Amino acid sequence: MSMDKIANLQLETTAQYQSLSKLNVQFWNQDRETAILQFKITRNDYPLALSEENVKVFIALESGDSFLVDEKLDFVDQLNGVVSYTIPDDFMKLATEVKGQVYVTTLDEEEVVVQRQFTFNVANDLIADLPAEDKIREFKYFSDMRAEVAEMMTKLNNDFENMNDYVTQVQDTTQEGITALTKLINDKEKAYNDNHVAKMQELDDKGTAYSQQLDEDKQYMDEKFEAFKSSVNGSGLVTTGQSKDWQKYKLTGNDGKRTYLDNLSKNIETYPPGYYECVVPAGSNNFNMPIMSNQASYFAEVNITEGNNSRKQIQVIVSYDNDIYQKTIHSGGADRGWKKIGISNSENPLETTQGSQAKANTAENNAKQYTDEKYNKRNKILFEGTASGVGTAINLDEDLDNFIMLYIIGDFPGGEFSALGNPIGTRNININTDNIVGLEATDAISYECTLKKINRQKLEINSDNYVNILTGEGSGANANKFTIQKIIGVYK
Repeated sequence: MSMDKIANLQLETTAQYQSLSKLNVQFWNQDRETAILQFKITRNDYPLALSEENVKVFIALESGDSFLVDEKLDFVDQLNGVVSYTIPDDFMKLATEVKGQVYVTTLDEEEVVVQRQFTFNVANDLIADLPAEDKIREFKYFSDMRAEVAEMMTKLNNDFENMNDYVTQVQDTTQEGITALTKLINDKEKAYNDNHVAKMQELDDKGTAYSQQLDEDKQYMDEKFEAFKSSVNGSGLVTTGQSKDWQKYKLTGNDGKRTYLDNLSKNIETYPPGYYECVVPAGSNNFNMPIMSNQASYFAEVNITEGNNSRKQIQVIVSYDNDIYQKTIHSGGADRGWKKIGISNSENPLETTQGSQAKANTAENNAKQYTDEKYNKRNKILFEGTASGVGTAINLDEDLDNFIMLYIIGDFPGGEFSALGNPIGTRNININTDNIVGLEATDAISYECTLKKINRQKLEINSDNYVNILTGEGSGANANKFTIQKIIGVYK
């Protein structure tokens, strides 16, 4: 998808006086490979046929101390004399008010035609850095171009003269390579055959040795098996048939400790009967375990027993708090939920009705006090006075990070204004307002002021300018039309 910005200009080849052409075009200095000037070159109002075979087209651009001469123009429509030029990124970074001119030269007689001058603007966009001090200086003359071409032709002729020597060298090198490769193949083939014979003899020797060792090992195993049967018959060991009626369900590990599950990975009611220890993850998605008030993770010991018809009893002991929770899974898998088992002691007495009411009253009073404090502290005046002019600092009474919104009140040529500002981050705060002049709206002007965040308690008027909406004429930098009178912050 093309996103080019194309500015069109017709250039009439004539000796008649032509005034400076103001294109009424504005690019931005961060336009990358999209700022394009397109020219239609005519003579007597008839298109000139232009191509790389008969002419060269140059362009010169000047902006303050920056100057650029370039011949990299594209022939867009050769029959209709249309060429275009994409302004380089480095020049766009430095340019402001640009004056330009196009030159057309023939290739046979070196005739040069200088076309009409034109102007356009390149403006700083909102996120551009401060203007760079480096300037582009590149000059390339027609004579230099011809000298470069002549030098290249001389070098090509010398290269062709030495071509026969290069061919002979390649042939000699090729023959040497073939000879060396043939010798290498013969040597490798002999080495492979010698190694094959040696390895086959080695396999035969090892096979004989392994067969003899296998026979000896089998005899040893037969002797040990007979000794084992004799030992078992007189050992008094319990057989599977003798222990078939024993209860053999394993509730703990072999050492009597609970089975450690580490972090739970499935719902607790899906585990079989047993004694477990686990880590319950934080948050509400904790695999149906009891949820703590702060939703933090915790260690728990879990006892699970099971009855008929999917009935289960699950008991959870929270290690750190020494609290006990009980859950019943009733017939058919009906989950009755967790109940906390109360434990009464001198340090943790059971709650009474009067105690519960007292706690509720305290909580209500605290909530009212908190609400009143938050309501009475909704906003704060951070600055009050008169601040105008680019470079003027505005010191704030409190850190911007404490606020979610800024109200900015002040004065400009159209009267009073009020604007909203974002205190978050480091981006500038832009104030934009328009003024329609007169009851009959004979004129209209758009004003803009930018406040830069120097730090979290200091702003600075960074820019102040305006543009006439009807004529397109701008004030330039530092118009200083805004006066900041008050800045109010709205607390988070």
